[in-house]
Amino acid sequence: MDSLLEQQRQAYEDIERLEQAIVDLMLQDLTKHRYKLIREQKISELLNQVQSRSRLVADIENDASGLRKKDVDEVTKDRFDDFYKKLRLIRSYYRLHPEAIVIPPELEYIKYKNNPEELEDKRKEIEAKVASSAKDGDEDAEILAETEHSSLETFVTAESEEKLETIFSGEERLGRYVDLNEQYELYLNIKDAKHLTYLEYLAVFTKLEDYPRKNKSNRQYTDYLLSLRKYFEGFFARAMPLFNVRKTNMEAEENFALQWQNNEASGWETDTANGSLEQELFCAACKKNFEKETTYSAHMNSRKHMKTVARLQNEEKNSGGADAAMKRAYDEKAARDKEVAWMEHLIRTYAQVLADRISDTRSNVERRQALTEEERNQEIDEEEPEFMEEKDDKDDQIYNPLNLPLGWDGKPIPYWLYKLHGLGVKFSCEICGNAVYRGRKAYEKHFQESRHATNMRRLGIPNTRQFHGVSSIEEALALWERIQKEKKQEVSNSDTFEEFEDSEGNVFNKKTYLDLKRQGLI
Repeated sequence: MDSLLEQQRQAYEDIERLEQAIVDLMLQDLTKHRYKLIREQKISELLNQVQSRSRLVADIENDASGLRKKDVDEVTKDRFDDFYKKLRLIRSYYRLHPEAIVIPPELEYIKYKNNPEELEDKRKEIEAKVASSAKDGDEDAEILAETEHSSLETFVTAESEEKLETIFSGEERLGRYVDLNEQYELYLNIKDAKHLTYLEYLAVFTKLEDYPRKNKSNRQYTDYLLSLRKYFEGFFARAMPLFNVRKTNMEAEENFALQWQNNEASGWETDTANGSLEQELFCAACKKNFEKETTYSAHMNSRKHMKTVARLQNEEKNSGGADAAMKRAYDEKAARDKEVAWMEHLIRTYAQVLADRISDTRSNVERRQALTEEERNQEIDEEEPEFMEEKDDKDDQIYNPLNLPLGWDGKPIPYWLYKLHGLGVKFSCEICGNAVYRGRKAYEKHFQESRHATNMRRLGIPNTRQFHGVSSIEEALALWERIQKEKKQEVSNSDTFEEFEDSEGNVFNKKTYLDLKRQGLI
């Protein structure tokens, strides 16, 4: 095992090599979007390695265990004795193992200096040379191919290119555009939301202040905001891995705190002199919002409200009575409103950062709506020529080199449609007998189909919205068991906490009241 001093020296060496690799990557003049994106992801991985090595160096420097000081004392005391001792061990090892190969660490980082675009032509020449050698019966053709290809190794690997195809949807086009179709569907299901087309939605989805404030406490709206936030943060990680999300969040948080303190948060301004409408139509005792003033007035004069206020006064005698409880309710509501307002501000900040890509997405959606099928195919030919090959002259044989799904006419669907719907990604469902579905849209749709519903009934589970997205039998059974426990808990709670009053004004819980009524005592 190496000493702590050797581990520290090795960590410093790794940091220098990693930093040099990052510099080599940044100096490469790339024009293809695919290569630029892979480079950013690779740089992000190298930066993470630099951070891990730096933490190791810091831990060794702190020397909490005292082992580093011990190593330093031994080296100082023995001077060169320890060095020659280790040198003899190394020489004896290679004397006993002469076949051992020492690979210089520099070779691992050579690939970061090679520009993949400049080596494409050389790679084709080598492939042609190797093919010619193999055709002539040269036995060293494979060795030649392996040697030549090792010199043309770059940071672009088959794994990195395959990763790009799986982390982006078809409409995102490797991070060039955003794909808000899922959030658009959530928006349409929000109460009192304007019915917009997807193109119109892309233009106004950041104008969250236009949505009625009285409905912003709904669970649907908060889920919609949370979905937007998660998508943008995931998009930054996939399409802009070098973007500093943490710094953006800190700046947005400081800006929002100042706006909230000065009552300038967009869509949440209140009239401090007269009080806001939302505050007037909020019952702190019952913790309910009301949309109309007439409904609010009727509730304030209702017997149920009076009983709730009386109960709060009895429970809160030592802490200020009902006023203290109402104050806590107002504070809780203000905290919820502040959380919703913060998510709205953060989404606007993210959208401002991605303004160019959102604008490009709108232009792309509008342009593709006006294209014909022939123009779409021509666009695919220009963008991805490596996937297109010459057609076969045989009329009786369908040419399908990419193994694309067949359309209604029995011919392979266009490649742009294959990429748009993400049909290259396969999903399986254990509940449906490990059936495989091409693309997320087909996978999401099958949860509402009869096959999945029938298999759910065979498991004794209702095919409700709660089980949407659950494809494992074990997970479905566990979720169903938890739902049943929660329902039983709700029933027991309702029997205990729901109150009933008899004609004399006596108050009982639901269970006691029903028992006495059956016996004819009340």
